[in-house]
Amino acid sequence: MIKLGVVGSGNMGNGIGQTGAQNGYDVILFDVAEAQLEKARQSIEASLRKRVDSGKLPQEEMDRTLAAIRYTSDLSELADRNVIIEAVVEKVEIKRSVFTQLEQIVSEDCLLGTNTSSLSLAEIAAGMKDPSRLVGIHFFNPVPAMKLVEIVRTEMVRPELVERAHAFAESLGKVTIQAPDSPGFVVNYLQYPFRLNAMRMVEKGIATPEDIDTAAKLGLGHPLGPLELQDMVGLDVTYYATSSIYEKTGDPAMEPPEILRRMVEEGKLGRKTGQGFYSYPKK
Repeated sequence: MIKLGVVGSGNMGNGIGQTGAQNGYDVILFDVAEAQLEKARQSIEASLRKRVDSGKLPQEEMDRTLAAIRYTSDLSELADRNVIIEAVVEKVEIKRSVFTQLEQIVSEDCLLGTNTSSLSLAEIAAGMKDPSRLVGIHFFNPVPAMKLVEIVRTEMVRPELVERAHAFAESLGKVTIQAPDSPGFVVNYLQYPFRLNAMRMVEKGIATPEDIDTAAKLGLGHPLGPLELQDMVGLDVTYYATSSIYEKTGDPAMEPPEILRRMVEEGKLGRKTGQGFYSYPKK
C-alpha cells in the first residue's frame, strides 16, 4: 500500500487525505494543532456519512476509509511516506519552512508536492537543499468531488517527478493539466478576477450577494455563485493569494478590493468562521 502524508488539515488537507484513503492509500494527516486535527476528523466523517446516507457509498467503504487515516501533530511520523502533499496557509515563508523540515526526515524517493493555488514554486523551494524535487499538485475544493488537478513545475524540477505527480493525481481518479509556474497558474488566473469583481459589486452597492450568485448560477450556468464559492474557499486564502499575484504582476484585475481586506481583518473568513458574505449558524 502506498503511503500518503498530508501537511495541513484544513478544508484542502482533509479533502486530500479523504480522497487518498478512498483510493487505497495509507494516509497520515498532520497538523500542528490537535483541535484542528479533531475538526478534520469530524469533517471527513461527516462527508462520508452524507454519501452513505444518500446511498452513494457503502457503509463498509466508509469504515475502510476512516481506518486508513491516522492523525498526528508530530511531523517526524511522515518519515516513511512515499508521497507528501503540503496544504498549509498560502504564505511562502510558512510553506518554505514545511519543505525544509520535510527534506530532512523523508527519503530521497519521496514525492514532495505543494497544493499552493497561486504562489511561486521557485520561491517555496528556495530554502530546500534540492529544489528540483518540489512539484505543484494543486487540487480544487471540495477535493473529493472536483476532478481537476493542476500539475505545476519550474524549469529545475526533474521530469520524472512531474510524471510521478501526474500519475499520483490520476490514481485518485483526477484529470490533470500542466500549468506553468506563473502567478495564478491556469485556473485561478481565469477565475480570481471574476470573484474579485463580484466583491466589488457588493462594495459599490450594485447588487446583493444573493442576486450576484443567482445570476452566476442561472445566467452563466455555474454550479456555485462566486460569493458562495468564496465563502467555501475562505476569504483569507483568496486575500493572500491575490495580494501575491497583484504584487508580482501589477495586474489591476488581481488587486484585492477593500471589502475583502476589511472582512479578513474582522475575521469574517467564510464557512470556517461562520460568517463571510453569508452567515453559517452553528449546527
